[in-house]
Amino acid sequence: MRISYAWLREFLGELPPPAELANRLTMAGIEVEASEAVGGAFSQVVVGRIEAIAPHPAGDRLTVCRVTVGREPLTIVCGARNVREGDWVPVALPGATLPGGRRIEAVSVQGQLSQGMLCSERELGLGPDAEGILILHGPLPLGQPLQAALSLDDHLLEVAVTPNRGDCLSHLGVAREVAVLTGRRLTLPRRAPRESGEAVGRLAAVQIADPDLCPRYVARVIRGVRIGPSPFWLRRRLEACGLRPINNVVDATNYVMLEVGQPLHAFDLSLLKERRIVVRRARAGEHLITLDGVSRPLDPAMLVIADAADPVAVAGVMGGAATEVRPMTTDLLLESATFDPLGVRRTARALGLSSEASYRFERGVDPEGPAAAADRVSRLIQETAGGAVAPGLLDVHPGRSAPRRLTLRLTRAAAVLGAPVEEAAATGILRGLGFAVRRGRGKALGLTVPSWRSDVTREIDCIEEIARVQGFEKIPATLPGGRAVPPRHLPAQQREGLVRRLLVAAGYQETVNLSFTREEAFDTFALPPGHPLREAVRIRNPLGGGETLLRTFLLPALLQDLLTNERRGIRSAWLFEIANVYHPVPGEQLPREVGRLAGAAMGARGPVHWSGEAGRADFFDAKGTLEVLGRVLGLPLEFRGGGEAPYLHPGRQVAVVAGGEAVGVVGEVHPEVRARLGLAGVPVAFEVDLDRLLAHAPPVAQVRPLPRFPAVSRDVAVLVAADLPAARVRAVIEAAGGDWVEAVTLFDLYEGEGIPAGHRSLAFSVAYRAPDRTLTDAEVNAAHAVILARLQAELGATIR
Repeated sequence: MRISYAWLREFLGELPPPAELANRLTMAGIEVEASEAVGGAFSQVVVGRIEAIAPHPAGDRLTVCRVTVGREPLTIVCGARNVREGDWVPVALPGATLPGGRRIEAVSVQGQLSQGMLCSERELGLGPDAEGILILHGPLPLGQPLQAALSLDDHLLEVAVTPNRGDCLSHLGVAREVAVLTGRRLTLPRRAPRESGEAVGRLAAVQIADPDLCPRYVARVIRGVRIGPSPFWLRRRLEACGLRPINNVVDATNYVMLEVGQPLHAFDLSLLKERRIVVRRARAGEHLITLDGVSRPLDPAMLVIADAADPVAVAGVMGGAATEVRPMTTDLLLESATFDPLGVRRTARALGLSSEASYRFERGVDPEGPAAAADRVSRLIQETAGGAVAPGLLDVHPGRSAPRRLTLRLTRAAAVLGAPVEEAAATGILRGLGFAVRRGRGKALGLTVPSWRSDVTREIDCIEEIARVQGFEKIPATLPGGRAVPPRHLPAQQREGLVRRLLVAAGYQETVNLSFTREEAFDTFALPPGHPLREAVRIRNPLGGGETLLRTFLLPALLQDLLTNERRGIRSAWLFEIANVYHPVPGEQLPREVGRLAGAAMGARGPVHWSGEAGRADFFDAKGTLEVLGRVLGLPLEFRGGGEAPYLHPGRQVAVVAGGEAVGVVGEVHPEVRARLGLAGVPVAFEVDLDRLLAHAPPVAQVRPLPRFPAVSRDVAVLVAADLPAARVRAVIEAAGGDWVEAVTLFDLYEGEGIPAGHRSLAFSVAYRAPDRTLTDAEVNAAHAVILARLQAELGATIR
């Protein structure tokens, strides 16, 4: 938010230089991100008043003005038609320099000496208006430099307000902070308007139908206003703070919002049916054209401001076009209210609509501020647009709550900060921040939290207030006390951490991707209509960019990561991700979350080395990763042919099976998917249901002592059908060999000359070991013979 240094001075008087003030605010937790000096790019332009106006002797629509600037009157020829006797105007004296380097001198204009120039906004570089002379809001000191008279020389502080400090989204809020940091006295602007005419209760009515979403609604009525442009000083201040001037009424509401932090809205009273305000939830099927000209559908979850029949504003977000202030408006109803922050946030997100008002309501406004803000804006409108303020307020306040009371133990504050906290110092700081302070029992203070500090809810918050105002840098450095307690992780978290460490050790890098995906990804990955992975949860309010669904599997994001790396010249990348995917549950509001593990590898297995190329990632790298993972988890995994993932190569993928249940797939990415993505490399990938995988793993790691006796190896080569999986052969060997078989390793596969068609040769190395002795050749040979017999009997294998 932009904060005007000159505006702060109106609250506090003299202040430290802008750079010093910015540093003190930042050190107190109100970060000033930038400071910019602004001012008028002209010299020798002063305040003058027109004493008399006469026609130019030569005619031609010119006038001759006698202007006083505090000394001998000047004669100035003027061609503008908007000046009147008594107007306060900017006068460029002879020798003045205007923006663009234009120099003003005393010259003769059609035979009449002109001793300077009356200036427009555009000529001074202060705005776009070049139709007439800039009329100042007098009285002002005659001859005073225009920069000083209009507070043009200013510094704008760009303040980063944290979400919990909605009270600092105004000049008053920042002024409170500056007051306690500098010891200055805070002076509030005059608020009370001059009231006259019929009482407000006879002119309008307010009803709150949903007090849970609108705890308070204050309204004032002003009649007989004249809509027109705002005075220059008001427009200039709004523009400096980033708001566009509209007219004197709307500008007044925006000005007071910037001043005190309370969003306000002005309705044309004559356009409100029955002159009544009803704060209620929207009805099904209702629409509202907002001030930006967009017709917005409403639903019963949204709070609206309605008249006797229809919605006229989205509560806390934006007003409606049907009741906006327009040039012919004469009677106003001013709204100053508080709305539920969460309700405003949900409505703004649902409508895709954010405003200065919703930004403040979402962060919380002072619940005791609406009446004072209504008074302040009424007075300002009187000063800039005229009108009669009806006596009284319509103040409907069903959600009134008691002030929050806390106890601050000075001993606790000292323990937290590591330094003594004096009662007098703590009392002075807290009172300066608006807290009511009373002495409690012992070394304790009883506090009443100011209404605008919704972020202060606990004792620790009060301690933080003391620390930040005193200065965090002044807290002495001390070693923390207490005993460090190691963190405890749930078994599932420990095993997930084990999976992460294993994959990193295997050369993979972990990625973190957003949980959103595009609907087009389903087509890219060749998912047919009706495929379970197409059943996705749709996001009601997507962030943008077309990502409107919660993802149902992880590989699209990983392959996109590979593509991003490839486009940046990184053609070798091994990536993995552990994250949740989401599946809709019929009849349930929330989706089902499933933890999954996915990996994708592309390119070289390692860095370039003089000894030779490391080889490229292939199917067996991905499969081997899962095999090692299974061994570490104590869970033997099976890999069965016939995987049905449409985004993997049909002949180079297998299903991953744990405990007899298919839990995932591994394989090479389908060439057509690679082509649609634009990937030049050939990635291999796997994705498994991590929740189900871990559910099959033993809860406690199984360990065995190191062997004391040597192993004995025997090789066996068998001729089997070409479509018989090697895993099936291995399973028969392990089962037939019993407890003595320690490891079965496939070391050769041969198809070709000498092998019958439709067959292949598989060679395994079988390691035998007994835990209590060294096996004899006779024992090993007998066990090996059983294995050979079982291979022949169960698989029809031919021993080679």
